[in-house]
Amino acid sequence: MDRKAWTTLGCAVLLGAMLGACDGDDGEMDAGGGGETDAGPIADLPPSEAYTENEADEIFEPATIDWGCLGARTQPEPGAEIEATFELRDFQDGFEVDGVEVWLFSDNTIADRCDGASCQSFTTDADGNATVTVPANGWYAYRVLPKMGPTRGETVFGVFQYNEPAPASEGGTLDGQSVSGSTIDLIPALLGINREPGRAIVAGQVRDCGGANVANAIVRIYDPDGAFVEPGELNADPHYHYFNGDAANNLPDQLAEHTAPDGLYVAPQIPAEDDRPYRMEAWATVDGELIRVSCETARIFSDAVTILNLEPMRADAPAACE
Repeated sequence: MDRKAWTTLGCAVLLGAMLGACDGDDGEMDAGGGGETDAGPIADLPPSEAYTENEADEIFEPATIDWGCLGARTQPEPGAEIEATFELRDFQDGFEVDGVEVWLFSDNTIADRCDGASCQSFTTDADGNATVTVPANGWYAYRVLPKMGPTRGETVFGVFQYNEPAPASEGGTLDGQSVSGSTIDLIPALLGINREPGRAIVAGQVRDCGGANVANAIVRIYDPDGAFVEPGELNADPHYHYFNGDAANNLPDQLAEHTAPDGLYVAPQIPAEDDRPYRMEAWATVDGELIRVSCETARIFSDAVTILNLEPMRADAPAACE
């Protein structure tokens, strides 16, 4: 999910995370990933659709769905090291977030320590920025470290993001997301529920080959042993949640069973009891057939937001996706 998507939604993503509405299910689906697990029943999905956001008119506009790269797409080949500006912004209001430590991983793998050649540790300046070096066109990942501030608004919640594209040439920018403590506190107060300590929030967008948002897709998460992370009805249970697709007032939809024209998903209360990668899949109806259109793996982290956008299936997808 890019900065524009988070900023436009304001606190909607975390509203969805805390809402904990589970999706209704009434069909069958092959779990994919080698068939070693069963994702359980799901509703029949309408044909996948693509949309782009018209910010000026506050609408999502239909686009031609593009699955042409499905199964053939590959991870971008990183080029020479270039200098770029990392910009850390609060996802709710877009303001600069200064004085926060960030670990940037140029190999797209987030580790427990920042002590290798692939990691740069820095603290954002008064403008929320920092100068970094990354391989041109490659994927990077980053970790925003929590920070206790004098107020909840100045307190920073942990954020992790993977598969972010680096600029093609010198002088570009890298987007970073920050979530404040006041946003985390606001959700339970509004909804009368509690965030479960020690659990993870996973969120992102489903996209097609042209980068458009994909509507009518579902997301499923599997633990490091390949077991489907089952949704439940209790506050502490995992949930899979989608949004209403209203560009002027985009909010979580408790009854939504698949992505809206915003392509957004959020999975709150995911147990993060293992430091091995979890598998995230997106499924959609393509040419009349329900298929797995995306599969990626990422380590998730407790008491933090892990962002992973689900783009079309790669020919060089992780081994867990085979």
